[in-house]
This record gives sequence, structure tokens and C-alpha cells, in this order.
Amino acid sequence: MAAIPMLSPANRTSFASPPRRLFSCGFVGESNFFGSKFPQRILSFSTKKIRAERSGPAHGSAMDPTRASHSFDVVIIGAGIIGLSIARQFLLHSDLSVAVVDKDVPCSGSTGAGQGYLWMVHKTPGSDIWELSIRSHKLWELLAESIQEQGMNPLEVLGWKKTGSLLIGRTLKESDMLKRRVNLLVEAGLSAEYLCSSDLLLKEPAVMVEKEGGAAFLPDDCQLDARHTVAFIRKANEVFASEGRYAEFFNDPATLLLRSGNTGEIEAVQTSKNILYRKKAIIVAAGCWSGSLIHDLLRNSDVVLDVPVKPRKGHLLVLENFNFLQLKHGLMEVGYANHEVTAQHTTSSASGDQGQALSISMTATMDTVGNLVLGQFSFPLF
Repeated sequence: MAAIPMLSPANRTSFASPPRRLFSCGFVGESNFFGSKFPQRILSFSTKKIRAERSGPAHGSAMDPTRASHSFDVVIIGAGIIGLSIARQFLLHSDLSVAVVDKDVPCSGSTGAGQGYLWMVHKTPGSDIWELSIRSHKLWELLAESIQEQGMNPLEVLGWKKTGSLLIGRTLKESDMLKRRVNLLVEAGLSAEYLCSSDLLLKEPAVMVEKEGGAAFLPDDCQLDARHTVAFIRKANEVFASEGRYAEFFNDPATLLLRSGNTGEIEAVQTSKNILYRKKAIIVAAGCWSGSLIHDLLRNSDVVLDVPVKPRKGHLLVLENFNFLQLKHGLMEVGYANHEVTAQHTTSSASGDQGQALSISMTATMDTVGNLVLGQFSFPLF
């Protein structure tokens, strides 16, 4: 999850819609070696004009009288680590009421499939997500520190480990690129160093590289266990349920956004079982499914919105009780950073990717219980 964001960014884009139906949206927003996690972007979706109370019937589909109606200040679609973290921010730092709705249960999507990397070694200073990644990394560090100050162990609570990360190259060309990357990261204020092949072997004995190889090492990079972290955030959020400020609607997919009959503003999320009215905002935090979800939710609308969020296809291999190999750090190949492209040619029309360029990346880590986790992801470059 790039560095996993906890807050939405300042980036905002707009899209065309009829008069009096203006909206804004913002995004938050990764071989030959030992993947990557799925992209976790947030689409926030809110009307420009906010009304505290609803008036007139909502329109958008035939209203099912069997659906229960509820009202909250904020309705969040998506119960992954992003959606639940957004809810946490509202609950802790405002008096707003929050509902979280999901088609399944927490960790059933990208959050549960991710490897929990909080790595900066593959980020590029000055890129679109650089400032967001720096802020995200710092926020997670502060959370781990606050847990420790409360007498708890961040490793047990979050699966938190400051292992450091190694971005590994095997050729002279890749090693030269890594040296330049280290200089950029140091200039940007991060702790980073270049390791030649012999120093890399001392740092990570399980890695095999030739003399020409080397690595960029960032000692402050971390990782967490997404399931542990989601459980912790949920438990903290549920404290506010007794105050009437928090509710969860799981196994209840959002099916439609409903408009006010008086103003035409979107004012509610219709799910398979409920109608959730919002007083302030609706936030879509459905990860790589945000684009298709928004398309489905607006299918009866004249609003046109293209959400540039795409899924990645990949595989995770978890080797349990694998004592033969022990890694001390998070590892990734240099292609993880520069997205070296290989042309994929196939004559099979069934594959649907004829002539499509793919980027292939691999990573390796040890999880909180000592399992070896290998990832390999191939995904289209857009």
C-alpha cells in the first residue's frame, strides 16, 4: 500500500456535471528476485453544498420499504485499512457521527492481501505521492510510539517491525542507479546508504548477488500486519458506538447513490439492506475497486466521472514454518522502483493482453510469526 495513508491529501480534481450538481474528489494515495501491495487510493466524494437535514424524498431507484433508514454525518464506503482509518480520524478529532459500509468484512479485499510495507526506498522525491508517503510514514510511526507509551507492544498490537528495507540491484547499471537514488533520498532528508555486494552480504546473508550488485538500504523503513492493525483500529472505533457516533454495516454492498428530490444533491447511499443518509459527506475508500464502484453507483445519473484507479494482478506465496531461510530486512528488486517494462506478446485472444506492456516486481519479507512471504505482481502500466 504505497506507505499506507491515514489521511486524505490536498490533491483535488473536478469533473463535469450539470448545473447545481458539482462535486469534488480527492485521492490518497508499487522478476528476478524475491511483490508489492495493491494500490490503496482513496476517492473522497462530496457535494459542494452541504445541508444538515434532508428534505423531500430521495430519488435514484425504486425505494424498497424493507430497507432500514439511518442518518450519519459521514458515510464511508469501504472497510479496509483506509476506510477504517478515515473513520478513526473523524471519531477522534471531531464530534461527527460515522458509518462504515462494506460489501464483505474488513480485510476481505486489498488490505487483507497486502504485505503491510511502509517503505520509502522505492519512492522518488518530488513525485506526486512523495509528500503523502512521507506524511503517512510519520503518522504510522507516531501511532506505534503512542501504543508503546501506553504500555503495549506495537509488534503484538500492529505487527509493527522496523526492519529496514533493501532495494537490490544485480548489474553495474542497476548499482549506479541505486547510488543516485540513495543521494536523492539523503538530499530529501531520509537516512539512506548504498551497500556494495560484500556489505550487502554482511547485512543480509541470505541474499545472493554478484560482485557488480549492490543495494540501497533505508534503516527506518517498517512493516505492519494489516489484519492486526485493522483489528486495533476497529476496536478503537467501536468505543464510539455507545455514543451513537459509529456504526458498521458489513456484508451489505452499496448499490446506488440517491439524490434529494428537492435539490438534486446526492444525499444517501443505498445498500442491499439499508439507506444511509449523510449530513456532511460520502467517502468512497474501496481501494482498487473504487473506479468500478463509482461507475455502478452513478449508473442512473447524468454525472460523468473517470476514476483513475486500477487493480494489480499478482500472487503471494506464504511459506509457513520455513526455517531454511531467515530474512532480517524487507527485500525488493530494483525493478520495483523503476518499473522496467517487458513487452508481452501472445497470440491468444483469450488472454486479453496481446501486445500489452507489463511491469513485473518481486519482494520478500518475514511476517510477524516468522513465515516467509514472497510476492510477485504483474500489472498494466497506464
